[in-house]
Amino acid sequence: MREPLAFQRRGVVEGFFGPPWSMAQRSALFDLGAARGMNTYLYAPKDDPYHRKLWREPYPANAWKKLRGLIRRAHDRRIEFVYGFHPGASLNFTDEQSIHILIEKAQRFYDAGVRTFAVLFDDIPSRLGHARDRRAFDNSLARAEGTWLARIRAAEPAAWKNVEWWICPSRYSEDPLLERVFGRFEPHFLETLARHLPADAACFWTGPLVVCKKISLAQVRRIAGIIQRPLLLWDNYPVNDLSMSDELHIGPLEGREPRLAESLYGYLNNPLLQPELSLIPLATCFDYAAAPQVYDAETSWERIIKQRFGSLALPCWRAMREFCDAQTQAKKRRRPIHVTPSRRARLRAAIAYLQVQRRQPWARELEPWTTAMRRAIE
Repeated sequence: MREPLAFQRRGVVEGFFGPPWSMAQRSALFDLGAARGMNTYLYAPKDDPYHRKLWREPYPANAWKKLRGLIRRAHDRRIEFVYGFHPGASLNFTDEQSIHILIEKAQRFYDAGVRTFAVLFDDIPSRLGHARDRRAFDNSLARAEGTWLARIRAAEPAAWKNVEWWICPSRYSEDPLLERVFGRFEPHFLETLARHLPADAACFWTGPLVVCKKISLAQVRRIAGIIQRPLLLWDNYPVNDLSMSDELHIGPLEGREPRLAESLYGYLNNPLLQPELSLIPLATCFDYAAAPQVYDAETSWERIIKQRFGSLALPCWRAMREFCDAQTQAKKRRRPIHVTPSRRARLRAAIAYLQVQRRQPWARELEPWTTAMRRAIE
């Protein structure tokens, strides 16, 4: 019998806006993920200043010691640690010195065992900000981003072996939201990017929307055909940063076609701001990534709940999940949440359960939603 097709790269991109996870929380993620087939972790927390705002500067000694320990823990669990640079907001693409600065910083990671790097241009203005760049790249941000990565690749030390480079372009989705926030993109952005990218660079895409309910194989194939490079899906589930910070996505991954691995090199999920709670939906994401053709959302979700909290807790977690989903839908419809008598009874049981578990780290993460549940049944 033919083995179900899995993604070559499976794991997490810690790429949200908000307080970065602690090293201990990341280590717990590695433990859970490794048991479910996770093999890749991209370090890219937006609020780590040395990843984004201070990307040119080396990590201070204490921070570097912790990061090096995290790299070791990842490798101990056979998870590849990928380091992400986010230079776009302040970058002058014609400044050759910036390339040398990036390579010098990457050398430290290479010496620590890192062999894959990502250059991320997400969530920056859609047009070049420097006149010199506009002249050099024919006023094309896409050309600048692709060329800059090609120059980095060419500047790699000769002693480096088996190194991969990934890119997240500024137009990482065709979602109109991007242009509303960052400005109008040049026409044929991805086609232009593809003409200038290194031949072996992998490219990120979030799907037809920044946050997708569904992603189909046809959609993936179309983008893969444009890029003509290995395609990585940066799946913004279960993330809840920025405008979603009052939402909690603790249900299973749904709406991803079983055959996406046919056209994707990698599948990485952006987690919740809440590290403990994030392990619930992420476990289902790992199950999908490891065997998408046989993945069953409810079976996967029930499995992680039973493993972490026991079978008797399953009804309470289902009630909490239903409430969080209903709260998100009520927000989108701009209507108050409606609680039926049967749901009210289930919520009372869930609140009683949470009262008993209130000292658990995950229960403390749930406190804003616990408060909302209490108000909903008053």
